[in-house]
Amino acid sequence: WAPHKIRVNCVAPGCVETPGFNVYPEEGSATFAESNPMRETGDAQDIAESCVYLASNSGKFITGEVITVDGGQQMWGDPWPTGRPDYFKL
Repeated sequence: WAPHKIRVNCVAPGCVETPGFNVYPEEGSATFAESNPMRETGDAQDIAESCVYLASNSGKFITGEVITVDGGQQMWGDPWPTGRPDYFKL
């Protein structure tokens, strides 16, 4: 698609504070931020701004990429901050 000036990219969000957080008790929600290397959760604005970047002239030479917006969670954080699912336990 690149020869046709069509860029294909993906935004991979990490833990983003949304109304979905309401299903966790308050102490459970706190573990999301504590387990992140930046010690916070993202918000919808973080994800939106990465999309705007990719769609703007600043991202005009980016294609075939996955932009991970997770505060470093993928590399250094705990992937199961609220506890591991039962199927993960041996």
